Amino acid sequence: MRKRSIAVVSAAAVATILGSGTAAHAHADEWDWPACGASKLRNCGTAYISSNHRTLTVCDEEPDGLGFWAEYKRSDGKTGTIKDGNGSAAGCGKGTAPSGVTVTKVRLYQNAGGGTGWYLGDWHTT
Repeated sequence: MRKRSIAVVSAAAVATILGSGTAAHAHADEWDWPACGASKLRNCGTAYISSNHRTLTVCDEEPDGLGFWAEYKRSDGKTGTIKDGNGSAAGCGKGTAPSGVTVTKVRLYQNAGGGTGWYLGDWHTT
């Protein structure tokens, strides 16, 4: 009887582990650009993607008058930009993709105003 109970519990555990495979692959991620301020030791800002890859948050962390943005690509082929619209003040910019759509790539951008700015590194796959 005891051997049978152990076998049933073991089978249930294996089924649970195998059945949760996709959830185990979900993860949140973040990217920052640590080269701002006079000492170049402060983050310009950070972009965060949620574990379901639908919500992108962008935070400007340096009061330098430059905007911190993140460009994104989505699984439905659409692209866009999330901006931290209040500069380095409290609060960040945030956007969420529609149900069934995920953010697939993120690229950081620093806006200097007047149509000028620069990309901070390459595209990051989420």
